[in-house]
Amino acid sequence: PANPSAYSIPFSHANEQASPQAYAINFPKEKMDIRFTSTTRCGMIQFTVQEEDSLYLLVSPNSDEKLGFIQIDTLTGEVWGYNPVHRIYQGWGEYGGFNGWFYLKFDKPISACGSFAEGKLASSVSEKEKADIGVFLGWKLLAGESVTLRMGTSFTSVEAARKNYQSELNDKTFEDVVSESVQSWEKALSSIRVKTSNEKVKRIFYTAMYHAFQHPRLMNDVEGTHPRFASANLVDTNARRNYYDDFSMWDIYRAQLPLLEIIDTSRISDFVYSMIEKGKSGGWLPIFPCWNNYTAAMIGDHCTAFISSAFMKGIRNYDIGSAYQLMQRNAFESPSTQADYKNGMGRRALQSYLKYGFIPMEDSVQEAFHKKEQVSRTLEYSYDDYALSRVAKALGKTNDFNVLGERSLNYQNLFDPSVKLVRGRYANGSWVKPFLADKREPYITEGTPRQYTFYVPQDIPGLAKLMGGRKKLEHSLDSLFLKEEYWHGNEPGHHIPFLYNYTDAKWKTQKVVYKLLKEEYSDGPGGLSGNDDAGQMSAWYIFAAIGFYPVNPVSGEYQISSPVFDEVDLTVSGNKKFKIIVHRKTDQSIYIQSIRLNGKAYQLSTLNYSLLQRGGNMEIFLVDKTVK
Repeated sequence: PANPSAYSIPFSHANEQASPQAYAINFPKEKMDIRFTSTTRCGMIQFTVQEEDSLYLLVSPNSDEKLGFIQIDTLTGEVWGYNPVHRIYQGWGEYGGFNGWFYLKFDKPISACGSFAEGKLASSVSEKEKADIGVFLGWKLLAGESVTLRMGTSFTSVEAARKNYQSELNDKTFEDVVSESVQSWEKALSSIRVKTSNEKVKRIFYTAMYHAFQHPRLMNDVEGTHPRFASANLVDTNARRNYYDDFSMWDIYRAQLPLLEIIDTSRISDFVYSMIEKGKSGGWLPIFPCWNNYTAAMIGDHCTAFISSAFMKGIRNYDIGSAYQLMQRNAFESPSTQADYKNGMGRRALQSYLKYGFIPMEDSVQEAFHKKEQVSRTLEYSYDDYALSRVAKALGKTNDFNVLGERSLNYQNLFDPSVKLVRGRYANGSWVKPFLADKREPYITEGTPRQYTFYVPQDIPGLAKLMGGRKKLEHSLDSLFLKEEYWHGNEPGHHIPFLYNYTDAKWKTQKVVYKLLKEEYSDGPGGLSGNDDAGQMSAWYIFAAIGFYPVNPVSGEYQISSPVFDEVDLTVSGNKKFKIIVHRKTDQSIYIQSIRLNGKAYQLSTLNYSLLQRGGNMEIFLVDKTVK
C-alpha cells in the first residue's frame, strides 16, 4: 500500500545512542543502522544495511491539512517541497503565514522512484494539496553499504533551503558534520566548567546545559532572510544578524535567558533585536511569540521584563529607543480593534488593571488561551511595570518612571491582610469567598493562592512587611514546604526556595535547594519534575547547582546558595573567568559557614551581574550543621 504508516517498524530504546552531536539507532530484525546529525540549518541521515538488500525511503511533507507540496527529480533523485505551518494556542489551526521548506539530496544514484497520494501510487513527479502525499526512492545495496541523505531547510523558500544546504553541508561527510558539531557543543558547554567526583551529578548538569541551549529557535537563512513576523508569506532580510522565534517567555525570562545573559551576551542582543523586529512588523511587542506570530498563550508581559533585564545589565547592541516605544505601548495602551486584541496584541485585561490597580473578578479575560487568572495577571503585570520603570529611569523618562514605579506595587491591592495571602477581589473591593489557600483557584495561573503569594520578585521586603516582618515571611515559607505544597514542576515557584535569603534563616535556602537538586532531577528518562518549557526547568538546575539564582532578573542580583560542585569556572564577557571554589568539611556539608571574594571576607547573600562580569575568585566554606 502507498501509505507511509503501513511501513512503520518497532524499535527499542536499548538500541539507541544519543549525544548532542549525533543520534544512532540499530534495527536488528531489519539488519539496518541509521544515524542522524545536523548543522544549524541542515541535517544528515545515513542508512547502512548489514546484508545485501533493497532500501526504500518514503519522504512526506506530513501536512495534516492536505496543503503540503513535494516534488522529485527522477534523474538526480533530488527532492524538495514544503509543509505549511499552522498555529496552536491563540488562533489554533490557523495558517502561520510561512512554510517549512526542504531540499534533499542523496549521495547515490537511485534505482527506482515515484510519488504517491491518498493511499495510491501516482505517475506524476510532484504532488500538492492532497492527503498523505509523498515520494519514494529506492536503491540496491551490498552488505555494509550506505546511503546518506543531506537536507537543507528554510522558513522562506526552497531556493533558500538549497543555499543553506550549499553553505553548511554541500559535500561534507557524515563524520565531518559530526566533528564540527562536537566542536560547537564543546564550546557552548565549556562556558561553564565544573569539577566533582560525582559523575551522575555532572551528567545531570551538562544534560541541563544541553537542554537550556535548545531555544529560542533560529529562523533566518544564511543570507539573512526570514519570514516577516505576523504576516502572510512576506520575507524580511537582514544579513547583519540572526533572527529568532519561539520564545516561551512566561517560562524562560526567569532563568534560561538570565543564564545566557551571563555566558552568551551576543546572542541575548540578537534575541532583543528579534523582539524589536517583531514589534516593528506587527505594531506591538509580542507577549508570547511562537510560530512567528502573536499569541495570547500565557499571562504577563515578560518580553518587557526580558528586554529590561538585558538593558539593565549593559547588553545593548540594539535600538533601545524602538524597544522602549514598544514596551511603553504594551504598558499603557490596548489595541483599537477587537481583532488585534483577540490575535494576542497587547496585555490582556489592561484597562481593568489601569482602572482598579488590579484585575477584578468581573473581568474574566475571555480573549486569551488562559482565561480568568486575574490575581496572577495582576502580580505579573506589577513585575513587568517594575521592569519597565528601571529602563524609564535609565533613559530619563521621569514621568513613566514614577507612574510605573507606583504600579509595580499593585500586588498589594490583592494581598488580604486577614489571611496574609493574595486573593481574588471584586471591583467593589470585596474578597472572593470562600477562600481556599491550598487549592487550585480560577484566579490563579497553574497554582494556588499560597504558592502565588510569593510572586513579588521586585519587592520581597515589601511582601515581608505585609506579612508582618521577616520572621513572618520565614514562617509562611515554612508552611509551604512543610505542607509539601511547593511545586517544582512548574515555573511560578522557581524563585521561592531562595526567598529564605530575605529572612534571618538563610540556611533554609541551602537546605531546600540541596533537597530539590537531589530529588527533582536525574540523569535518565523522566529526569525532570515537569515540562522543561524551552529550557527553564534545566536552567534552574544549572543556577542552583553552581550556587546562585536570579530571583529578580532585572535587578542583576543573584541569591546565593551552596554549590554542589568542588569548583565552577564561568567564562563571562571578554573571556574573563569567574571561579567558585568550594571547601567542605565532609561530603555531607551543605551549609554556608563563610564566603571569601578575591581573598577578602564577603558578608552578602547576593552576587551581582557586574561583579560576575569582572571575573574573580569566590571561595565558599561549607559545614554539616546549620549556621543560624
